[in-house]
Amino acid sequence: MIRNRNHTQRGRRSTYSVRNASTEKVFIVDHDGPLSVTNDAEAVCAELNEEYPGRRIIYRDTDGNWDELVHENGRFIKFALAR
Repeated sequence: MIRNRNHTQRGRRSTYSVRNASTEKVFIVDHDGPLSVTNDAEAVCAELNEEYPGRRIIYRDTDGNWDELVHENGRFIKFALAR
């Protein structure tokens, strides 16, 4: 299940695809473009929480590392190592 998402934030965009979603987690891949998921974490969390409420968000960054966007009801809190 790959879906591209384009996110607008003050005219800049993060682009990512949803690779997999379970009842507990959503896995996305950052396509680094022009704004990375890392730099657009607040908006990405809000958007994904609308479609996948309460699920953990695990993402592969542009260096190939898997990390987590920790959030509470779509409000970004912090980055964490994916576990």
